[in-house]
Amino acid sequence: MEERHSLVDHPASFKSRGIGQFAESVLPLIDQTISRDSSEAAVLQQIVSKYKGKKVEFITVADKKGDFNHCTIEVLDWNEAKNRKEDVIRRFANSKFTADYVPFGYRLSDEGNEYLYLAEILDTPSPWIRSYGNDSSDGWVGHYYGNSLRNCAIIPYTIPDQYIGRDAYELMTELEALAEENNEAKIKAAGFDNIHHLNYTVERVRRNITVGIAEAQSMLDEQSKQQAEAMNQHIAAAKSGGLLDPIKGIGMEDWAAANVQLSNGRPLDEVLKVLGTEKPVWDEVSAEWMARMSQDTTFAISKVYGDAFTNPNIGKFAQAGGSGAAQSSGELDKVKNDFELYIKIMCHQNMASVQGIDATSVLKQYGLSVTDWSMAGAHWAPKMGSDLQLAMKMAPLMEKYNAEFAASGAGSDISF
Repeated sequence: MEERHSLVDHPASFKSRGIGQFAESVLPLIDQTISRDSSEAAVLQQIVSKYKGKKVEFITVADKKGDFNHCTIEVLDWNEAKNRKEDVIRRFANSKFTADYVPFGYRLSDEGNEYLYLAEILDTPSPWIRSYGNDSSDGWVGHYYGNSLRNCAIIPYTIPDQYIGRDAYELMTELEALAEENNEAKIKAAGFDNIHHLNYTVERVRRNITVGIAEAQSMLDEQSKQQAEAMNQHIAAAKSGGLLDPIKGIGMEDWAAANVQLSNGRPLDEVLKVLGTEKPVWDEVSAEWMARMSQDTTFAISKVYGDAFTNPNIGKFAQAGGSGAAQSSGELDKVKNDFELYIKIMCHQNMASVQGIDATSVLKQYGLSVTDWSMAGAHWAPKMGSDLQLAMKMAPLMEKYNAEFAASGAGSDISF
């Protein structure tokens, strides 16, 4: 006999830790009339009599963290369903497990696999739900959930078929607007039983978006990690191969930082003083570093050079401190801390260019220099490449501000 737990003490007990973890918008959707105190057989009968032949969302708490395992099932009355022609039903009907388990749900997965959800009718302290599917055998009924049927939840709704396969973000916008209007006739015309059914679908779509983003972000993080490791190897190889050796005493970081200092408006004689060199040598060194960069197919030099634009006080300029060096302006800090503002300024410049307005004059309205804007781009570009949620915010923000500046004119006054 497998180890059993009491309904309350089991780490996956819905009774003790499940229902409170749903969003408040979902709590009203759960059928809380299903008894938690009756026998397993009585609960089974209650569910079957209420929902047989209907599709519902069946929910258990699947692991010690309390994460939900949920799926859409068709509720079965086994006395009526055992003569159906589905392969999994016929196999179970001819198995040795019918004395111990009663199927109460049928599921056809997206991959085409069939499953039966089984209520255990053995006389044990805590009967378990199991599933019977393609992986079940004559000696093993299938996966168990560690839950009694009494500890599970049923939501008597599913996503209407016409919404399956739709773009999640587009659908979310459409359904949220419908829910906010809360017009009963429109809700039913859209295929929902009532506002609770609509709220359930909104929550499911929101959950699918969250899960999808998390999965995609995980893949993106792994790709970024691999790319960073590869770049570090390229930089190490460049160093060991002499590609990053100083030229006439001026290293790559010193040269990159010097260019940033110059673009920030620091006089050349001050930059040369920090470097400890003279202009003819500087010109020769710059030409050589540019040549090395153009010949570097691994982009190791470009990476070091680009990093300097996010932190120009490196190399000899770190030792020189802030004397004469351009400091980060308050307006630049605003842009670095506000992604929406960054996109707004980008759209403002783009629309200005279309309307024949100098983009530099747009930056001045925000208190920014061309160098400030370059540093803002150096700050946000890698973030958009590594943070999927941030990247996905970009399109709607651009749509918003492009429309705003197209309507008002890119030369109009701006406000923060």
